[in-house]
Amino acid sequence: MSLRHSFFAIASLLGALSLTTSLTATECTVTSPDGQLELLISDEGGLHFRLQQAGELLLTDSPLGLDFAHQISVGPSARIAETTRRQHDGSWTQNFGIRRHIVDRWNELHIHLKNDLPDSAMTPPTVGLIARAYDDGVAIRYTVSPPAGSHEFTLESERTEIHFPDDFRCWLGGESTCAEVTYPATTLSAIPVLSGDTRWQGKPYRGVQPLLVETAKGYLLIAETDLSDWAGMFLSGTGKPAVTLTLAERHDGAAAVIGKGARLSPWRALQVAHSAADLVSSDFLTNLAAPSKIRDTRWIQPGISAWDAWWTGENPSLPQFTGLDARGDTRSHKEYIDFAASMGWPYQLVDWFWYENMSSYTRNLLSPLSSPSGDLQRSVPTIDLRALLAHAKRKKVRLWIWAHSHDIRSFGIEKTMAHFEQLGFAGIKVDFIDSESQEAVQWCEELLASAARHHLMVDLHGIFQPVGWARTWPHFLTQEGVLGNEYSKLPGNRCDAQHTITLPFTRGILGPMDFTPGGFINRTAEEFQVTHPAQVIGTRARQLAMTVINSSPLLVLCDSPRNYRDQPGIEFFRDLPTVWDETVVLEAEVGQHLVLARRSGKRWWLAAMNGEQGSSFQLHLDRLDPQVQNWSLKEFADAVPPSPSAAPSSESPSSPQEIIETTRTWNSAQPLPIHLSPAGGYTAILSAR
Repeated sequence: MSLRHSFFAIASLLGALSLTTSLTATECTVTSPDGQLELLISDEGGLHFRLQQAGELLLTDSPLGLDFAHQISVGPSARIAETTRRQHDGSWTQNFGIRRHIVDRWNELHIHLKNDLPDSAMTPPTVGLIARAYDDGVAIRYTVSPPAGSHEFTLESERTEIHFPDDFRCWLGGESTCAEVTYPATTLSAIPVLSGDTRWQGKPYRGVQPLLVETAKGYLLIAETDLSDWAGMFLSGTGKPAVTLTLAERHDGAAAVIGKGARLSPWRALQVAHSAADLVSSDFLTNLAAPSKIRDTRWIQPGISAWDAWWTGENPSLPQFTGLDARGDTRSHKEYIDFAASMGWPYQLVDWFWYENMSSYTRNLLSPLSSPSGDLQRSVPTIDLRALLAHAKRKKVRLWIWAHSHDIRSFGIEKTMAHFEQLGFAGIKVDFIDSESQEAVQWCEELLASAARHHLMVDLHGIFQPVGWARTWPHFLTQEGVLGNEYSKLPGNRCDAQHTITLPFTRGILGPMDFTPGGFINRTAEEFQVTHPAQVIGTRARQLAMTVINSSPLLVLCDSPRNYRDQPGIEFFRDLPTVWDETVVLEAEVGQHLVLARRSGKRWWLAAMNGEQGSSFQLHLDRLDPQVQNWSLKEFADAVPPSPSAAPSSESPSSPQEIIETTRTWNSAQPLPIHLSPAGGYTAILSAR
């Protein structure tokens, strides 16, 4: 029995043990274990909730409800009929994240609803609520079962809204179904109201999660997690300090969700943080995701991967293909494999243009199958796939392989996975899903299950933002759903310093991020050009810092061997972990700067990034391990010009590619001073002496 379906049997047992009749009650409450957060759910005047922190309102009365087929609405006339409660105080081990030991403590309230509909109305589905409170957030989800005499229900829309007591500053993306967006600062009332022709920054508007709100007491982040066999959600404004949650429509036009049997909606998660540092270091969303479906994870091996010639935009073997059309061939792929081997990296990625009749990037997962499909069994003449696999094996490097979602769908998921397993690939990068509909979610879950059976790790691109699958399917090592370094080579580049320092506080909170850092042709914003070989904005030390700050168990480094070989800073990538035992945030301000340290074994990796202004920090290393008196530091820092004052210099280094590498000993009783250029960075490897 699946975890999601077995929940209903467990809930029934709990109800038999602790059922509380509350037909006359109009409000019930669930409180966080530390007693600071209080989520109140009421049926007075329609189903709604509000949230309090230490007795002060964080959220005002916010509607709840679902709209089903045949004009059946559950919410406006719903009554709280029965409630049960349970609590949990435990922990679990995370082997593929930013912290190994995860504390999992919560209180939970289950609400059975009775819906008062006119006598002439059809029987509605059975709907309930589950509300859960942690010390760092609360979450609500719907339980839905088909009406009596039926095996399915049709959900057309969701009524959930989130109302704030004031018009706070916030950050929300809004340009793409595949979450490749920036997160500009705005206010709640300025978020566009969704309509057929709504546009934001010149593009069709879809409010891409998460929504980060700076409240009077800190921060509140809105996201969804534990999405399974349901439609993904996006957000839109109301013209007031409130947002409404909207479900993606099915591609078959039959509403948003067609549910067969009892179902759970995703969690509507509200993460609460006193500070930006608390926001980044929280395990709240990870705890809400369903536990792993894979028992034996020994075959799942995180690590660094070389990419191929596409990102840099040129391949001397194929000079006729440049920029977006650049591609690898047998010679260039061997070059990348050899470099990966020399650096001790376990992987190299063979990206698109490797097989015959590859589907174009204008076609997505759910395009009609009658349209032409690529042949995943036949590589193009310029690539000898079996020779590459043999060469990689000799070099003790394993290959990842790219495939278009449309071509996998045409060939068949199970056949595709069996084929790539038989050839000996380590994992598969699947691209151009470009949908958050229920059908797309179902397809992705089927693909992840099949890949697990065939011991293939997975990287999904052209996809919506993370929804908890990294915990549920630990072989799903990373994903896109981010405007990453590939945009540095696209016309109208938006991968600037402001975007990259905002990401850790928005998209980065949700889960692994295949940003593909590591560009070594570094330029200031004024010098930057979209050209080939590809350039990046900001200093080289900043690109190093991204590899630690932007969590990704599969870390794909973007640049080419010729741009890496013998370059200052390249040694930082040798022996760099991609999963961590512990994370400590030292300094943080949303959209301004982030300094954190991550531990692997007995060593720490320290990383700092800032925005468009230079900055300096005094770091207290005793926060990492108070037992260590002296640290050995291997540093990679910006070449910051000296400043006559105590303030950080606003000047850029003589070249953003310049990096200062030093090794020294530092007493932890003394604050460690670090200085960052505008769009700068800093990294260090720390070992106890």
